[in-house]
Amino acid sequence: MKYIINKDQMTPKERMQAFGQGKETDRIPCSPFLGESVAQTFGHTIYDYNHSVDVLVDVAVKSFETFRPDSIGFGPGLQGIPEAMGSGVVFTENNTPYISKPAISDYSEIGKLKPVDVYKDGRIHYFLEALKITNDKLSNEVGVGTSVGGPFTLASFLRGTDKFLRDLTKNKEMAHELLEISTQSVLNYIDAACDIGLSPGLAEPNASCTMISSKNFEEFAKPYLKRCMDRIVERTGGGSTLHICGKTKKIWGHMVDIGISNLSLDNVDDIGELKEAYGDKVCLIGNVDPVETVMRGSIEDIYTKAKECIIKGHDSEKGFILSTGCDIPIGTDPQKIIALMDAARIFGSNKININEL
Repeated sequence: MKYIINKDQMTPKERMQAFGQGKETDRIPCSPFLGESVAQTFGHTIYDYNHSVDVLVDVAVKSFETFRPDSIGFGPGLQGIPEAMGSGVVFTENNTPYISKPAISDYSEIGKLKPVDVYKDGRIHYFLEALKITNDKLSNEVGVGTSVGGPFTLASFLRGTDKFLRDLTKNKEMAHELLEISTQSVLNYIDAACDIGLSPGLAEPNASCTMISSKNFEEFAKPYLKRCMDRIVERTGGGSTLHICGKTKKIWGHMVDIGISNLSLDNVDDIGELKEAYGDKVCLIGNVDPVETVMRGSIEDIYTKAKECIIKGHDSEKGFILSTGCDIPIGTDPQKIIALMDAARIFGSNKININEL
């Protein structure tokens, strides 16, 4: 089947400024999760991506030039702050880094944990320096952002996820003490990002309903996320984005209560249901399957699934941004990413009546 790929009439910056003001745009915004996933596309290893300011900048700039997403950004990932606070991280040449050893094996060691100094500890200063350079290079055309793991996920990586999840029942007091330390570390990164003019988003994968109950989310994740979002609002004048991997339907209300402006939805949930429940409260982001559809599917599959998301989300009261439900997998054909962007031009253009798709 032949499709009309309508040419963009606005720059990403113009589009997102109009979108934020509730004005008409040339098409629905589209911002797939990129970052380190596309480092190899531009001739870099994942290892180098995580250890070089020059590589971080090069991947970000070339990602924008190649894919033209409506936002560009990166950050220390889920491993950056835990590593800076003493957790072991394994870096292979071309796979996502992973936590190999928690910073503490027992709460008797909690005294050695200090909130991270983002300018001195670990690799975090690489990301901040690269973000500043990237913003200087691209800010005339596209908004540059950053994201950081939330307090709950950070605490689980400092303690060991299995142990920390047991602590929610068996050692609540110490779990909260650890969360206080992790929250301060996240706040330190938020402040540093705001200092260079960025609005950071939050990712909290270990607090999904796949991992914990909604009751535990309300007690152990929500209050600390709210403190982080409150700081973002204080520093930037508005809320930002929260992404939680896995199933989140039972905690959508709690996520909205945190004060976010944008709720990024994993592909395991239905964005149409989210629209009906909270589309009048927050902008929706999502939620094409990055693995089965974008990486493993055909171009036609990508168009079909993106079209389904657009039909469900395009008329959401607070706005809708087409994206993936999580990170684009490492090794994805760049033409597949371009296809997702083109889907917004085909099915989300202001030249067509989306209600008639």
